[in-house]
Amino acid sequence: MIGFLGEALIDFISREEDAGSDPLFHYYAGGSTLNAATAASRLGSDALFLGKLSQDMFGQKMKEYFRSNNVMFRQELVDVPQNSMIGFAKIDETGAASYVFYTSDTSVTSFSAAEIVKTIEEAENLDYILIGSVSVALETSGEHIRNALKSIMNRPFIFFDPNVRPTVVEDFDRYHERMKDLASLSSIIKLSHEDLAFLYPDLSVTDGLNSLMQGNTQAIILTLGKDGLRWIDQQGRSINVPAIDNPIVDTVGAGDTVSGAVLTFLSEHGIVKTRDLSDAQITEMLEFAVQAAAVTTSRKGANPPLRSEVGSVL
Repeated sequence: MIGFLGEALIDFISREEDAGSDPLFHYYAGGSTLNAATAASRLGSDALFLGKLSQDMFGQKMKEYFRSNNVMFRQELVDVPQNSMIGFAKIDETGAASYVFYTSDTSVTSFSAAEIVKTIEEAENLDYILIGSVSVALETSGEHIRNALKSIMNRPFIFFDPNVRPTVVEDFDRYHERMKDLASLSSIIKLSHEDLAFLYPDLSVTDGLNSLMQGNTQAIILTLGKDGLRWIDQQGRSINVPAIDNPIVDTVGAGDTVSGAVLTFLSEHGIVKTRDLSDAQITEMLEFAVQAAAVTTSRKGANPPLRSEVGSVL
């Protein structure tokens, strides 16, 4: 089973319905962790959301969304009194999104380190955990996650997606230290070239990747937009897979779909040490991920594909 530790929130996404009209905001169940869990489940994995959901109208929507997508959650962690986290996204002409978040005193920030540890330790057959993204950037929830993961004796395979949102970073130095700690606990780190530039603005791509490849880190997946995915690992392998050149509606959820697809591949093959992956398997895994992401970018919002849809845009 794959666990997903981080935020489930509501995204309000603006779109112009007609040329010259005022943009309208449509709301969707979202958040990096929710999207990745949905992607993994639709691709065939057993997915468990490791987080809280509010009793408010948005929390109820997310609970039903998880149910409809066969993502499991812990019953004792739903219907909490804190409000849901809210994000507002603006889509530009290229399909890229910029975000603003309302985060204080929400269900996401109320998930304590002790509760996280208890939830993880009580979950059965939990082989992999994804951690990210806004929840690790925020001081309160980020510290809860860091402290929880450092205190767990038998950690599952950790997949870390910082998915940096600069607008929620209050103190860059504290954030950077937390990122380094979480990276050192993680088996795989997946991040974009923009994430890398934000974390290491004074370093080259190579030096930034080397700085991240510390501690338990076995491999890094660098997402490069239209240039696809790049795999770098402790064995010195560097493998690139190009993106699929299909029309893009928007990019919301594309990176989360990559995360869900990679974790699904690893889970299906029982891989917990990336050195056990052959070059051919790494290429197959990345191709599977870019095909899944291409479906997501071909339609509005974070709407990851079913397994049967992967490859439909080729």
